[in-house]
Order: sequence, then C-alpha cells, then structure tokens
Amino acid sequence: MGNETSDDIEISDFSRLPTAPVVSVQMLTYQHARFLVEAIEGVLAQRTNFPIELLVADDASSDGTGDIAKSYQRAHPEIVRVVTGPTNIGVRANRRRVARRIRGEFVAFCEGDDYWIDPLKLQHQVDYLRAHPEAGAVHTDFDHIVMRGGHWRYLRNFLKHRHANGGTPTGQVFSNLLRGSFVQTCTLCVRANIDREFLANFLKDSYPVGDWPLSIFVAEKHDIGYLPRSTAVYRRVAGSMMNAGWAGRACIHAAYIPMIEDVCARMGVNNSDRIQALKPLYHALFSLALLAGDWPLFEQSIKWLQVHDESFLSPLSRRIKSCMARCAAIRRFFVIKHEASIALEEWCRYRPVAKQLRRTKS
Repeated sequence: MGNETSDDIEISDFSRLPTAPVVSVQMLTYQHARFLVEAIEGVLAQRTNFPIELLVADDASSDGTGDIAKSYQRAHPEIVRVVTGPTNIGVRANRRRVARRIRGEFVAFCEGDDYWIDPLKLQHQVDYLRAHPEAGAVHTDFDHIVMRGGHWRYLRNFLKHRHANGGTPTGQVFSNLLRGSFVQTCTLCVRANIDREFLANFLKDSYPVGDWPLSIFVAEKHDIGYLPRSTAVYRRVAGSMMNAGWAGRACIHAAYIPMIEDVCARMGVNNSDRIQALKPLYHALFSLALLAGDWPLFEQSIKWLQVHDESFLSPLSRRIKSCMARCAAIRRFFVIKHEASIALEEWCRYRPVAKQLRRTKS
C-alpha cells in the first residue's frame, strides 16, 4: 500500500516503482470495464528514455473496472498504481484524490474510455516542453470515434479537419481558448506544478467541466504547444456528457456560460473580449435550446443576442424560429432535418472502425 488519507486506498509497490518518474499519467475511470484494457495498454506501450508512472483512479466502479486495474498493477508494479475508495465520490473529487499522489515533473491524461495510439506520444511531448520553457503544456491531434447504428465509426486527425482553413492555434492561445476548447484531454501533457496550482487555486466545483478551464488557466501565462500528429483516440460513448441528446447538450452549454463569465471576471478579461468569448456559447445555446424545445433557455439566448449580437438574429431566422416555437410539428421537422444533416456528415467523413485502429508508426 502507498500513502493513504481518509478512506482513500492506494494499491502500489513503491519498491518497484521509479523513484523519480518524469511523467505521471492520470487515468480517471468509472464503469469503464469494456474499455479500460485498451486505455492501460496504450500507456504501457509508451517508449521513452525516462521513467513514467500510471495512476489509475477508479471511483468505486461496480462493473469490474477496479478488478482490471488491480490485475494490471500486479502484472506491472513498476509502472501502475491504483487509487480507489469504498464509495463513489464523483469525478472532481476523484481527480483531486489522484492528483495528490502525482510525483512526475509532467502530468498526462487519459480517461478510462479513451486510449493512446502513438507509442512515442510522451517522448515527443516531454522533448517539446523541455525545448520550449515558455510552454506550460502541449497537446496533439487525435482520432474521434462515435457509436452510430450499433457500430463504431471514426475520423482520423480530428483537429486537422476542424481547423482545415487556418490550422490549429498554437503558442499564445488564451483568447482562442476563451472562445471554445480545442484541446482534447487525452492528448494533453502539462507541467505538474501548473496543474497543482490550477487545482489548488482556480478550479471550482461549480464548473461543469475541468479540462477547458485547465487549458485556459495554462494559456493565461504560458504558451500551449501543438504537435500535428494523432496520438490518441477520443471515444464518445452513449451516456457521456457530449452524447446526452439535445436537452442535455443545451443544459451543458447553459452551464458553460456562467463558467466563462466567472473565468473572465477572475482573470480580468476586458468586456469586449468577454463578449467575444460568450458569443459562440449563446449561438450554440440558441440552436440547442430550440432543438430541445427548452423555451426558457431559448429566451435566455434571445435576450442576450438581442443586446450583444443582433445580426445573428436575422429577420428570416426570427420568423422561422418563432414558427418552430409555436408549432411542435414544425420544430420536429427541423429536428429531424438537423439530425439527418449530422448523420450524413458523419457518414461521409467517418469510417467504420476495424477490429482495432492502426497504431501510429514511429
């Protein structure tokens, strides 16, 4: 057993672990028994000229996730540590629990339902951070897979497609990140002292997510580097936050708004930049609330846009949206049309997943 506090339990063998790991990989997991083997194997496959450790933080799963994690700790005591507890404490508390045990100079992240496909991911990221002291973190491109019609479909190099025109922002990206997150957590490697400061002094439990604020926090005072190679697979699973249907997504975007308002206030962002940061959220909320039939959120977006972005509410758009709000049948038609458009785009851009995505070659 390692160091324990309160009801926390750590299963590790410090006589076998590296005394000074350079990278600590944090793997939050809950009910990920179907995916955890792939996640852990992606970390074990890393080829580095420095020692690493993997901390698997299981939040009292009931599907066998914990047993899988413990079996890997027994098989690989020189790398794997398991952190858990008797009861479920939630993702934020689980994150803080495992962060207290981080020993590395850098922290990398891979949640239990994602996985890494590049065995040189950590080596390249550490090399970058050591060569660029002005950078607080570095991230990479990734592959995206979604479940459609009972089958997984994938898009390689997601950021390359998303930023096809201007390229993924790199360097001083604070203002870019305020307007929307483009850093996927499973690709991020950050200096551990910055992550500790973020958890101790900035992250609030009221924030709906922790990864986007982390990237903003890093970018306020540091550059964020970007490596244009896909090193990980981000899996959007049923029941996840971003796969929660129109109503769920509308509520998530509504919760982002006070988070960004608070971040801007705490960081002293000027009013013009604050409004520019909020516009994409209110644009999304306008459409999502409408598709979900959530009229209070729809009215909230209308009121803000009328003051700060009236051009977004063209006369034609207002008439169409007004008809949709009054007539459920019309709204349903537009919901079906919108969903069909998304499905068609994914069908054209995403490909069926083979038994296993091809590993990135060194």
